[in-house]
Amino acid sequence: MKLKSLIAAAVLGAASIGSAYAAAYTINLTNTVGNLWTGGFNATPTPIGAFTDVFTFTPNATFGSTAQAFLANLSVTGSDPASINFTSANLNSISLTGFGGATVFGYAQGQVLAPTSLLFNGPLTLTVSGISNGGSYGGAFNLNLAPVPEPETYAMLLAGLGILGFMARRRKQS
Repeated sequence: MKLKSLIAAAVLGAASIGSAYAAAYTINLTNTVGNLWTGGFNATPTPIGAFTDVFTFTPNATFGSTAQAFLANLSVTGSDPASINFTSANLNSISLTGFGGATVFGYAQGQVLAPTSLLFNGPLTLTVSGISNGGSYGGAFNLNLAPVPEPETYAMLLAGLGILGFMARRRKQS
């Protein structure tokens, strides 16, 4: 009986060695000017090995909003103990573009999502996956919220449509 417990513990321990580490973070963006919201984020994946980090940004995007994300890791050689190798990064299932190479500070690797014509609506979730050799990474996130029309705007729209309908009916009758 003791042998079965020992084998079960060994199998469970071996299974946990190969599993990936996952962490979730909530980042509250700060309204800087107008409709621009911005914030920074960082993570130090532990233990060493495969990881997946999920960052959820607030406030939620309104329809027509654009977002920009940048994340990077800086190390001396790119394979030293401080390095992180990103395998993927996406914002609401839209892949970020990877980069890597030598800089004056060492070796940088990261991911970028430029504010193109991508339109977002609802919660914004950045998912970062990679392999950590013991380092950390950080980034910046910008959200340009599309303005939400005021109720008076809808009232004016409905009044204008009503006037157009009234004029079309008068023309049809005469």
